[in-house]
Amino acid sequence: MSRHVLVSGGAGFIGSHLVERLVAAGDRVSVIDDLSRGRRAWIHPEADLHELDLGDVEATGRRVRRIAPDVVVHLAAMHFIPSVDDAPEVARKVNVEGTRNLLAALASSPPRLLLFASTAAVYPDRSGPIAESCPPDPVDLYGETKLEGERLVTDFGARTGARCIVARIFNVVGRRETNPHVVAELVAQLRSGRRPVRLGNLASRRDYTDVLDVSDALHRLLSGPDGADVFNVGSGRSVSVSDLVELCERILGGPLDVEVDPDRLRAEDRAELVADSRLLRETTGWDAERSLESTLADLLVEPHGPRS
Repeated sequence: MSRHVLVSGGAGFIGSHLVERLVAAGDRVSVIDDLSRGRRAWIHPEADLHELDLGDVEATGRRVRRIAPDVVVHLAAMHFIPSVDDAPEVARKVNVEGTRNLLAALASSPPRLLLFASTAAVYPDRSGPIAESCPPDPVDLYGETKLEGERLVTDFGARTGARCIVARIFNVVGRRETNPHVVAELVAQLRSGRRPVRLGNLASRRDYTDVLDVSDALHRLLSGPDGADVFNVGSGRSVSVSDLVELCERILGGPLDVEVDPDRLRAEDRAELVADSRLLRETTGWDAERSLESTLADLLVEPHGPRS
């Protein structure tokens, strides 16, 4: 059965790929995006774009009630940690108040399903794979704002009866990245010919998953069985920045000169953040299909067209 799906942040990195899957599956899709990061060119031509800032309470209420979606995916957020730390008030306005405003607009006619894109940053600083049973204890402001968003969504579900799912997404890589995270920055420097490559902490380990696999996971959660309401989305692979450099050397066929840039080092930086995604696999059959090497090769070698 065709659904009317509203995707906030649907012109962005993950959102634009998810919108493509939804349209291909036959869903009617509406996108809310202020285009501060996302791009109009990334939106599937069959999706309806509503250029809107969720910080505008009245405009959000009017537009969302007019759209009247059956399903909502809330992806719109400020999520580059240095930017969040540099502008904490803006980050809270976007990540917390924007979520609050969207939920208020939905309250009079709740969707049957709402999926909230949260983050692995809600977890404490610990090594090894982290499961959903781990109590949240964020170590940075970004994680704090997203955990507050989770609480708002949980309360919304309790008040309205809408089924609410929280997807705690680990590090995402691939085409259409909109922030200078480490993979995007590494690829940009290599494609531009900059040498030496300047990076931050080479030892930090993260769980990198291709955006196509992440959008597939979210799509599956929108059609999955009732039951659990919090899911990790990650490959389960722990990869250091040094490992990323070695993969790029293998793809490009030669050694890379790398320097540590003190300006790219964070005052607080987790040693590792990796997902235990067994619940997602057991519930939906999902698994990360694209290897990190294939994603990097795609970013480094293949030409980037207008919809990239």
